Amino acid sequence: MSWGIVPGTRSRLPADKRWTGVLQSSLGKEYRIIEECLNGRTTQFEDANRPARNGLEHIQMIIESHSPVELVIVMLGINDFQDVIGVSSKESALGLKTLIGKVQGLSPEPMRSAAQVLVVIPPEIKGPLGMMADKFSGYERGNGSELEYLSVLQGLSVHTLEASKYVSLSKVDGIHLDEPEHLTLGKAVARQVIEIGSSRKCYVRRRVQ
Repeated sequence: MSWGIVPGTRSRLPADKRWTGVLQSSLGKEYRIIEECLNGRTTQFEDANRPARNGLEHIQMIIESHSPVELVIVMLGINDFQDVIGVSSKESALGLKTLIGKVQGLSPEPMRSAAQVLVVIPPEIKGPLGMMADKFSGYERGNGSELEYLSVLQGLSVHTLEASKYVSLSKVDGIHLDEPEHLTLGKAVARQVIEIGSSRKCYVRRRVQ
């Protein structure tokens, strides 16, 4: 989804049209957004058809390579419901929780503390279409995924944004986002990032005083 595939094709949206690119342009030069999106990435599960899709396995390398990192934005889950993976919404949610725990335990040099985490919860799959129909034929395994994700995140020190409050999955394939949805989501995430940054600055000022 975040990789920016054009629904119904094998093409990819240009960098500035993907929600991560919209996020960068919305925030401006004061922020540096590092896009680490991969087509088919899962929370913590192996894809027998494609290597290096396990998010948990690669998150440490990603953070260390870009350190220092102030905020990690995670939007994963939908790919867990591919037939080749075949996990339930509860298993996917636990995978997300494990991944976040890994992020919160990492503070590679020169970081003095772990990055904050913003979890963008993907919309629930309502029905895959076209090229995605066979790949996600058992999509019902993901029923209730949004509630499961919110449930496992309770009590964790993370920020959340429910994507379904802003965007819907494409009517072309039922799995990805159309270009206008990338624009909407990018702007919504930008607003949240600004709020997170503002609250963090206030907290730091209070401590200094």
